Amino acid sequence: MNARVESTGDKLVTYWRKLRLPIVAGCSEEVLARFEKEHSVQLPADMRGYFGIVNGMRPGSPGDQDPQGFSFWPLERVRWVPEELADRSPQTVSFPGSEQFYVFADYLDWSWAYAIRLSPGASRTEVVIIGKDQPELVAESFSTFVDLYLGDSPRLYESPPLSP
Repeated sequence: MNARVESTGDKLVTYWRKLRLPIVAGCSEEVLARFEKEHSVQLPADMRGYFGIVNGMRPGSPGDQDPQGFSFWPLERVRWVPEELADRSPQTVSFPGSEQFYVFADYLDWSWAYAIRLSPGASRTEVVIIGKDQPELVAESFSTFVDLYLGDSPRLYESPPLSP
């Protein structure tokens, strides 16, 4: 008997429904392809599948954050790290290699944010915390990040520094 493995997007929808958060319809293949073309990136399969199922959290309160203060952004809000940091205060630190990352979520109204490596041809798609003194590695993939989020892992708050 083959049991269906729950996808990353399905896991988030199940969790957000338990929290009574509104569920936003996923993106069409056309929207996903347009994002990839406009940014010259390829979304990793797990993140692409997530956006195909649910397009982040609904913008605007209520529904833009979970009870702990995490906000998963809709695809249209996902931004290249140098652009996102340029809009932050002068105290927000950029970092070497930031041009390879895209912000997809934040914590407590951008106390810090989470970014994933999406550079063209990237073999690694790790997730880092940005907006602190230096970027910190959180997870080796989007799926791992989601599992940490669902388990409220301490790694979401404090992680080892990212090695260059």
